[in-house]
Amino acid sequence: MKSYLSLIPISAKVRKRQNLMTILCIVISVVLVTTIFSVVDMIICAESENLKEKHGNWHIRFENISTDIADEISRRPDVAEAGWLETFNSDADQPYYINGKKAVLCGTDSVYMTQLIHAVEEGAFPQNDHEVMLSSNARLALDVQVGDSITLQSPSAEAVFTVSGFGSDDKEYYQGQTYQVAVYLTRPAFAGFMGQNGILGNPACYIRFQNVSNVSAAKKEIRERYGLPEESISENTAVMGLAGQSSNKSVGNIYAIAFMLFILVLLAGVMMISGSMNSNVAQRTKFFGMMRCIGASRRQIIRFVQLEALNWCKTAVPIGLIFGTAVSWSVCAMLRYGIGGEFANVQVFALSPVGLVCGAAVGVVTVLLAARSPARRAAKVSPIAAVSGNAQASSVQHMFKVNLGKIETTLGVHHATASRKNWFLMTASFSLSIILFLCFSIGLDFARELLPSMRSWQPDLVLNGYANERVLGKRLGNTIRLMSGVDSVWGIAYAEHVPAVSSRQGIDHVNLVSYSGELLDSAQESLVYGDLSEIYGESDQVITVINKDNPLQVGDTVEIAGKEVKITCSLSSGLFPSEYSIICSQETFERLTGEQNYSMIGIQLGGDATDETIREISSLAESDVIFSDMRESNQEDARTYLSMGVVMYCFLAVIAMITMFYIVNSVSMGVTARIKQYGAMRAVGMDSGQVTRMIVAEAFTYAVSGLVVGCGAGIALSRFLHIMLLTRYFGTPWKLPVIMIGIIVLFDVVSVAAAVYAPAKRIRTMAITDTINEL
Repeated sequence: MKSYLSLIPISAKVRKRQNLMTILCIVISVVLVTTIFSVVDMIICAESENLKEKHGNWHIRFENISTDIADEISRRPDVAEAGWLETFNSDADQPYYINGKKAVLCGTDSVYMTQLIHAVEEGAFPQNDHEVMLSSNARLALDVQVGDSITLQSPSAEAVFTVSGFGSDDKEYYQGQTYQVAVYLTRPAFAGFMGQNGILGNPACYIRFQNVSNVSAAKKEIRERYGLPEESISENTAVMGLAGQSSNKSVGNIYAIAFMLFILVLLAGVMMISGSMNSNVAQRTKFFGMMRCIGASRRQIIRFVQLEALNWCKTAVPIGLIFGTAVSWSVCAMLRYGIGGEFANVQVFALSPVGLVCGAAVGVVTVLLAARSPARRAAKVSPIAAVSGNAQASSVQHMFKVNLGKIETTLGVHHATASRKNWFLMTASFSLSIILFLCFSIGLDFARELLPSMRSWQPDLVLNGYANERVLGKRLGNTIRLMSGVDSVWGIAYAEHVPAVSSRQGIDHVNLVSYSGELLDSAQESLVYGDLSEIYGESDQVITVINKDNPLQVGDTVEIAGKEVKITCSLSSGLFPSEYSIICSQETFERLTGEQNYSMIGIQLGGDATDETIREISSLAESDVIFSDMRESNQEDARTYLSMGVVMYCFLAVIAMITMFYIVNSVSMGVTARIKQYGAMRAVGMDSGQVTRMIVAEAFTYAVSGLVVGCGAGIALSRFLHIMLLTRYFGTPWKLPVIMIGIIVLFDVVSVAAAVYAPAKRIRTMAITDTINEL
């Protein structure tokens, strides 16, 4: 034997069974990290492609910039591509039509449409100035195909073009509606047509850089070199944010929160492995004492424990990487084939370099961090005490002095608290799992708020007066309600900037919204304060929406058209932006404004709805009404929310399993380390039931301390995250998560029962002589 380190493989062979638990802890940590990073990597890759499809593959946009400067910027060596886009009549408030439908005119080039946006869905981008490309909804709105002729009409000119293809740079906007159609012309054709109407152009230049990591520095350099105002430069927040380069503060906050949650996961792994190694070291007191007796220094003992931990990694890390990759493939397959939608592009059988590197690196780093405390503990073992087999003899004088009733209960609590480090690790393991439970539930609530289609009132079809004009009569709603395949119909009226006088200073106008009875029923789910039953019918009581941009609060009075109303209820969200928002019944709206029509009618379809139902409702939309079919987008949102819920709850389930395994392992190893003590107690008259109650008391001590610390810290942290993500942006007030706490308490009880069962059974079935002679 050349050095003490040669004992590592020998010790590993002799203590193969005892080391198995520690190796299993490392494997689980590596599996968890590899799975998380691999799945996130695959989702990010798929989401990156989805965002590029929706928002374009460009990085920054320059507005109000001269062509010469833009051309000079496009020739920079770090610029990959540059394209142009100019849009006119995007609000459809000008008399520009295409075959009788409102027309949004766009002057662009092939670089923007085919490389920066990938907008072409059918056909091709116009090859000359006599061709146009139309948004995909033109197929239904205009009943045209590639090769057909269309007529573009304006106040001063009229021109005939040939349809070269279909597609748009904003698929979500044009999807499902037939009110507006986008017309994409070449830049010369656009300039000529606009010139005939006396309209000067103001195109925007879109730039994609070679490397996204250099965009921030390049943007600053360009702005300073050409003296461009900051407001003339904007970024593609979706693409830049996903790459971690966005200057948007909200994106930065989300990354900070994600990093914080990752640290919590890392700590959970450190706690689990460190606790297992502490128990492993405690069982080898004689071994380390003998090493000290034959000349090993404390530094050598520390190095021995650390290298022994790395030796375990040789086996545990590869196994963890293999199982982690397999689990990530299963999750990706579930996302792609089980949920689909935005996850239809997720790669399944792909190796993630990020996941593998992070799994291996975090596994090794976690083991090294976890080995520090056990290594120092082993180095401090007194050679005399270690040889005698009682490293804890010096602590006997600090016996637990609190009388908890029965002796077995007192001893069980003492066993849990005698080693402060072990007590801390067990408490930390419990509390970390509780904190993760409470914090991740906030993430799911945040996802739900980001997806308004998850609301119970979300319509499948919408009829909306242009610019929210009140042009939809009640009779129209009643007609739709009687159609076959229609489940429910609701209506709202919207009046913006209504002059008002309020008891709250600084308010001279409000945005007044009426809810029909069906919508008031659905508003119950977002009610924060008050009684909605007082709002129905003609009433002098109204609702407001809690939001950081809305100064109105419950208790305020507002006078509109000489009639006073009082805010008695508040909601966490509404259908319209909540600035200066007041919601009332349709009858109250009529009394305050004299208007009887709706601005919007929402239709929810039943299972027996057919395409004929859709066409019949669409035919009711007149020229000043926007018809929108939202079924596909609603389904995509539902799939997205479902996938997030599945992934999040699976992750929480893994955390729960790790915590439970750690508790079971620690209690089991603690019993093994004190097997002689239990044998002596049995020998002097303690029965197996008392021994079982002693182990139960020890496990419950860990559980109660973890519950107190975890709930205290977890509730505070989850409340902070709730306020930062939900209350701040959506007005949703924080409430004590009673149901979640109940689940946590149940989880603690189940964990204690699982931790106690095997050790108690082993003690009961062993003979007294066996327990005394156990090594």
